[in-house]
Amino acid sequence: MNNKYHINLLSFNLLNKEQKEIYSFQIIKTSFSECSCKFVVYLDQRFQAALNDDQGFFYLSAFSIENQPLIFEQIDFRLSKLPKSGLVEITFKINIPIHLDSSAFPDKKITYPKDKVKLRLSFSTKDVGDPFFHQDLEEGTFISTTIPIKEADSNE
Repeated sequence: MNNKYHINLLSFNLLNKEQKEIYSFQIIKTSFSECSCKFVVYLDQRFQAALNDDQGFFYLSAFSIENQPLIFEQIDFRLSKLPKSGLVEITFKINIPIHLDSSAFPDKKITYPKDKVKLRLSFSTKDVGDPFFHQDLEEGTFISTTIPIKEADSNE
């Protein structure tokens, strides 16, 4: 990981809909259970210097083990909203699809995860339409991890 923007990760939590900490994604019947990813970062002077202007974006990306994209979420960030402490709490809702409607995407073949999902948190100053977006997103990754998947009835 490059962590181009010098983001200091202080905490990372997966929470179920009751806001209880969980350590795996759960599948209930034919869908993933509702959950969120909450993290706290410390954005110091190096982050502020690396930010070209006063705006950027935090991204959450989830991939199958074969690196097929499953979800992509974005939260806008303005340097002017940075508290003096430099501490920022960010929460993403995670809604991973269990299947893709093949009629909407006839040319896509996606293998949906059965036992784990890759999760990545990144920061970028580039907009999705920018030709250098994917490179900047990769260079701005500050956590990349794998989360196991469990059936709802199985023991944790």
